[in-house]
Amino acid sequence: MDKKLLVTLLSLLLLLASCSTQTFDYSGESENWSANLKVEQTSNDYETQDFVLEYKGSDISSVGEITYYVDTVGGFGESGATLEDNGTLQASDEANPTNAKVSEHTEVEVTVEWNDNNETFKLTKK
Repeated sequence: MDKKLLVTLLSLLLLLASCSTQTFDYSGESENWSANLKVEQTSNDYETQDFVLEYKGSDISSVGEITYYVDTVGGFGESGATLEDNGTLQASDEANPTNAKVSEHTEVEVTVEWNDNNETFKLTKK
């Protein structure tokens, strides 16, 4: 094999390996809520956490404002949030290379408060 071709192939393989992404998917539910959390970590040490919370009841308009907190590495949440017309709330959080990151053994717990109600439930890794 030509040395130039070999060097090109090896360089391409190294480039592809450096662009790898690691993904963790979590899901869980309580009596009134279900949630999914997708965590993507890139090779440049950035991490994005995409969160979807869904109300399981039929009267979405009765929910009003909610407060939620996702308790995990670099936890996040919001107070005074409202659901979309389909009963979901979507949120994202990004961590830079200096922040702690989700790992294989990270536990995730979600707390939701609405209309003087409160539910806390765990998300499990898929």
